[in-house]
Amino acid sequence: MSGKKEQKSDTSKKAEKMIDSHREFLDMDTDEEDFGRQESPEVEEELPVEPEKPVFSDDDLIILINHVKDLTMYTCPKVGWNEQSNDTIEEYFKNPTHTVLSTFFEKNELNATLNIATHVSTGFTYFLRSPWQIYTPENFLNTVSFGSISNNVKSNILKFMDNMYAPSILYSDDYESFLRNDIFSNLHQFIAFLMEEVYKPLSLTALYVPKERLLHTVSKLSRETIYFLLGTNETAVLSEEDESKRKLIERLDRVVWFWIRQIRKTTIGSTRQKIENIQDEVDYWKAKHSNFNHLRTQLLNPEVRLIIDILENLNSPTARKLNELTAQIDRGLKESSSNVTYLNVLRDFCKDLKVPEDAKNSVMDALLLILLIWTESPFYSTISNMEILCQALSSQIMHQCKNYVDLDVALRKNPEVGIQMLEKCIFYCDNYQTIYDNFVINLIPHISNDKKWEIRRQEVFNKIDIFKQRCHDVIEICKALIVFGRNNKIGLIGGPKGTDYEAYWREIETSFYESLNEIIIVRDVIFNVTKSVWLRKIKQFRYTVLQLENMVINLINDMFENVSNVEEGIEAIYALQKFKKRNSLQEVLHNKWTQIWIMFSNDIERCYVDAIKQSKKKTDIDASLSCVSQYLKSQHSLITNAIDWIGESDMEKCVLQQYEHVLDVLDKRRKMFNIHNTNGTLL
Repeated sequence: MSGKKEQKSDTSKKAEKMIDSHREFLDMDTDEEDFGRQESPEVEEELPVEPEKPVFSDDDLIILINHVKDLTMYTCPKVGWNEQSNDTIEEYFKNPTHTVLSTFFEKNELNATLNIATHVSTGFTYFLRSPWQIYTPENFLNTVSFGSISNNVKSNILKFMDNMYAPSILYSDDYESFLRNDIFSNLHQFIAFLMEEVYKPLSLTALYVPKERLLHTVSKLSRETIYFLLGTNETAVLSEEDESKRKLIERLDRVVWFWIRQIRKTTIGSTRQKIENIQDEVDYWKAKHSNFNHLRTQLLNPEVRLIIDILENLNSPTARKLNELTAQIDRGLKESSSNVTYLNVLRDFCKDLKVPEDAKNSVMDALLLILLIWTESPFYSTISNMEILCQALSSQIMHQCKNYVDLDVALRKNPEVGIQMLEKCIFYCDNYQTIYDNFVINLIPHISNDKKWEIRRQEVFNKIDIFKQRCHDVIEICKALIVFGRNNKIGLIGGPKGTDYEAYWREIETSFYESLNEIIIVRDVIFNVTKSVWLRKIKQFRYTVLQLENMVINLINDMFENVSNVEEGIEAIYALQKFKKRNSLQEVLHNKWTQIWIMFSNDIERCYVDAIKQSKKKTDIDASLSCVSQYLKSQHSLITNAIDWIGESDMEKCVLQQYEHVLDVLDKRRKMFNIHNTNGTLL
């Protein structure tokens, strides 16, 4: 006790020190009636004492934890709980300040958290209680509030609001009359918008029907209320009950206007999304038919009809507008049903469309079926519909070509086979465009004089043109793989620097495969004509290949700087012959081939000069000339045999004439000296 007194004394001293020095002056500034009255001290507000936390035995906690785990809903069988889950669930029961416990599946195990699990995508199970509500093993199952939320949060909220919360609020008498209308109106608006968000991804239009007591409320409208609603007596004074009914009619009117907006959006139509083939177009019209049918069924619902009848009896314009839209729904049903019938014929044929094997017959038959739809369908034969249908055919052809091309073969295993597949697809697409042009020019004008085929060709073949360009891009990559890849190795490079040349080539090869791997990583977007990321990738690849070409040119130049004769030159070209398949390197090798012919020409000239010098020595002239001739013939054999796989050269004709001339001269000189040696005289 003494400790508390001392503490109180210290507090009083601190309070005295905190008294304002001007307080005496301020206290004088008071009214006379308050003057002399002793000021009562302020009573300090006492904070409520926090209830004691419950104490559980180990057995009780085990029972409660097992209850939570048994009530947890999950779809994955044989799943274990996280090691920390028991501690979290224990904390929930030991500390009643926690009002929420959530259990959820994540990372292949079940987890628990003392909050709403908002970050999980598969949903969760929740347990709720009031603050400081204590659960025990005896009362838990009887008093617990729990439920589950799936991954579709909006749908869960809608079910709760429409089926549980809304009825309890709308049938409650706890609200004052001046609040009731605002609360109900906001509730109707919220649920109507939420319902629209839930059903929009399903391509369905759902009409929200308020769960108010309509028959009970509007069964007996007073004459004053009716006149007021009809606008014939706007100055009427309504009773509280009639005013409540009037506000109900206004709420119903707003709900029906929301229906009208929804139905108008449905009847106007929506743009097609991702029409990749004929099946997508069929599915689009099937979805419209299903939605119209769904709407028609809802409009026949007794609750909906009751709302419409109430508004019709009051001559509401919303009821008349809704009836007009109902007629449009009937027309939409008829149109969508007809379109599905005609499109199914084309869809069934396109299932067996032979792409790219049968380029002519399959495309022509598909176009004839489109012509049938254009001439016979009572609804589908509009310009916009036919353009979309032709685009769908182009998209289907493109996707079947895309499936025909095996990019793993083209970019890795066998680029030559890949080129054949890609060229076949390009050929098919070209034929398709030619057949379409002939179809439009030569056939359609003779079918109907009343109709004009005003389909934009560019829109029909936009994706096809992009696809063909992508095919050319992949062919370019395949050709680069043939030149720079490991499948077609360069030949053995000889000479004193052969090892250095091999290492330099490995560096070129490694750089190429690094760039090729960047292409392989994004190969899924190569034929995705809607994405432009491929344009950046192919641009970077081309830049890398250009650099590699320059490195190869440097390699070729370095190798030929150390070439000293025809044989070494031919061996060097043989080692590098795969570079002939690349146009930019073909010219470099052609120049080196010309350089070899120049070497041969120089050899011929040198041999001729040496032969003349040897003939003046008058000793072993026959043997010397024979050796020279034999050397020239061997060089001639090497270089002429190489023509078969290297190709011709600009110097070839001139050098061969030189060779024949020198060989003829050497042969005549040798014969002349043989005659001289035989007769002993010089001719």
